[in-house]
Amino acid sequence: MTPYYEHAGITIFCADCRDMLLHVSADVVVTDPPYGIDYDGNSRRFTRKASPYWSNVDNSKVSDRGRVRGDTIAFDPSPWLSRPCVLWGANHYADQLPVSAGWLVWDKRRGAEDMADKGWPLSEAELAWTNVRGSVRVFRYLWSGLLRDGEKGDYFHPTQKPIALMRWCLGFVPDGAILDPFMGSGTTLVAAKQLGRKAIGIEIEERYAEIAARRLSQEVLPFEREEQRTEIQSSLLEEVAQGTSSLQGKAVRGVRR
Repeated sequence: MTPYYEHAGITIFCADCRDMLLHVSADVVVTDPPYGIDYDGNSRRFTRKASPYWSNVDNSKVSDRGRVRGDTIAFDPSPWLSRPCVLWGANHYADQLPVSAGWLVWDKRRGAEDMADKGWPLSEAELAWTNVRGSVRVFRYLWSGLLRDGEKGDYFHPTQKPIALMRWCLGFVPDGAILDPFMGSGTTLVAAKQLGRKAIGIEIEERYAEIAARRLSQEVLPFEREEQRTEIQSSLLEEVAQGTSSLQGKAVRGVRR
């Protein structure tokens, strides 16, 4: 199958990962799959007059990200367990996993530990099952709705993870090529690229495969100004939303120039 994007050790396929099992070779799996909970990506549903947070937040510009494709079906992790792996959201399908003491905890409240007491409706933490550790580790990084420690304004996917979190995850897995079979907007691949690791991403929805390809090809260097990064990402989202992106419906090879 022709890659949607391929450059510098990073490859994207726009396909159903179940159809790609025999066609990709990787050493480890790091992914955030659909959990089987029919997640609603419309953040406007969280408006609560009783919450001190939301009473002061203008969510008129918060868009409906829609639902995650495949999230109405219970997730089966068995095809991925033969490799070292990190599986986010595993508390939703723990009955399908071997017993492990090696869980990763992402504390999303950093600096806002009292958010639940004030009526904040979102989860305070997320959990990942691993077969690469024998103990629990915690990563603290604020990321809850409009409150974020970083990547502010970069709203690509309804269940998007921070690049910093995925870089942290990759520090626990063995050397070798990384596979993210539920790639979404490509955060795992961006983290892998920053760390100089080879990675393969598979995404069934072309709109997200395109966003991932653009994030990788337009990745901003650390010394560039925040305003430049925001302008690039805003342009990316606008093009995808309007269907005018020059990548639409095309296989992408290498960095666009």
